[in-house]
Amino acid sequence: MLQVTAAAGDPREAAADLLAVPVFKGGIGGPGAAPVLAALGLDAFPVTPDFRGDIGQHLLVTAPGLTAKGVLLVGLGRMDATDPERLRRAAGVAARAARGVERVATTLAEVHANTDAIAAIAEGFQLGAHTDRRFKSADEDAPRLREVVVLVPSSRLTDARAAIEGAERYARATCLARDLVNTPPDRKRPPDLAAAVRRLLAGACDVTVRDEAALAQQGFGGLLAVGRGSSAPPRLVELRYRPPSPVGHVVLVGKGITFDSGGLSLKRGNHMDWMKADMAGAAAVAGVLSAVADLGVRVQVTGLLALAENLPGGDAQRPGDVVTIHGGTTVEVQDTDAEGRLVLADALDYAVGLKPDAIVDLATLTGGAITAVGQFAAAVMSNDDDLCEALRAAAAVAGESLWPLPLWPDLRRFLDTPVADLNNVGDGGGGSSIIGGLFLERFVGEVPWAHLDIAGPAWTPAELAAHYLPPGGTGYGVRTLLAWLERRAS
Repeated sequence: MLQVTAAAGDPREAAADLLAVPVFKGGIGGPGAAPVLAALGLDAFPVTPDFRGDIGQHLLVTAPGLTAKGVLLVGLGRMDATDPERLRRAAGVAARAARGVERVATTLAEVHANTDAIAAIAEGFQLGAHTDRRFKSADEDAPRLREVVVLVPSSRLTDARAAIEGAERYARATCLARDLVNTPPDRKRPPDLAAAVRRLLAGACDVTVRDEAALAQQGFGGLLAVGRGSSAPPRLVELRYRPPSPVGHVVLVGKGITFDSGGLSLKRGNHMDWMKADMAGAAAVAGVLSAVADLGVRVQVTGLLALAENLPGGDAQRPGDVVTIHGGTTVEVQDTDAEGRLVLADALDYAVGLKPDAIVDLATLTGGAITAVGQFAAAVMSNDDDLCEALRAAAAVAGESLWPLPLWPDLRRFLDTPVADLNNVGDGGGGSSIIGGLFLERFVGEVPWAHLDIAGPAWTPAELAAHYLPPGGTGYGVRTLLAWLERRAS
């Protein structure tokens, strides 16, 4: 991980390869930029057709008279819009622009020297600098960004260092989730991914892995049905964190389809190219559980990772099959590409038996969620308004967009079937994301529950990568859930 530290001092004397300073749209130097610009002989920064100071823009200039070897001007947009998320994104832009150097100093924190802003800046740098080189046969020769020094007033040093420490834990957990998502599907089949999670989370929480024999004995019919077409059998990973004198208990459930071909209801080829990310919900839950102990979260947390590989093998489930979910509910399979809700149903029913105060599931469940709320936002559906609003408030702190969709009772009739208790698609009703939520709602009883459909923000195509969001897995949801758990315990 990139090392981020806090220090006091004159930015003109900062010993760094690059000094990143914030500027506002239209040539206006931000706090911490004015003395630097003056030292460069500039009253305002040079506005060009490609650099106006908008958020997401940057401009590299030489630094005669400064200790730093170069100055990176980082746009913040309008002066009246400097919330922590803008600072997080600006830091991510700086991190991406500085990948060819080793040490950066920045005055970004002088825009707002409070702890929320400093934490956001540290997160932005760490997330923006994160790259996955595990599968390259030869690494790049260019220097890597290794250290960022956040310049703050000396009176804020203690608070700044605490904020950076917490941000590092959030970023490390997010990057763990990213790396799991980015792992090639041939290297994270369900038994492999279960073993990797056990290894990565050793010491952070207790880990139990149920294999196919245990799943059959205990009635996890959804997982077994989805995994029938694969030579790599499914797994249910249970992660348990219990602090001393917990103030409550929540269960986090993650969809973990390690590769989704659609099964016999085969996807088109251009819909399969990022299906290694169909386990992003499970990756996010693993990321959260990796950090709760270090953060001192006072809530008991159980994580359930429902892992299966959805392939069209000789014994694959068929449209028309009837699956018995954990707890006894029967489901007619009308589309084998609506498999995520089957494995989640098993895990949700099991979660209810743990008698938690709340259940939250994360799943790349429907393309309809992308249509409804876009590539960079998740949809949330819930049977409890307070839980929904608490998650949205935490998402706002994390800079992760979360938008509510309704669970209209009138649409439940589309899940009816004369063959079983319900079907797995609800064709004819429209609103595929809502139908998916209504299906899952059948398995949570009266427990407060929220479903996060993260199909859009869990994965960033290369052409949409920006600021601290890299191409590939994003780790969406990790920081939201950590913020929610910390607030829940306060």
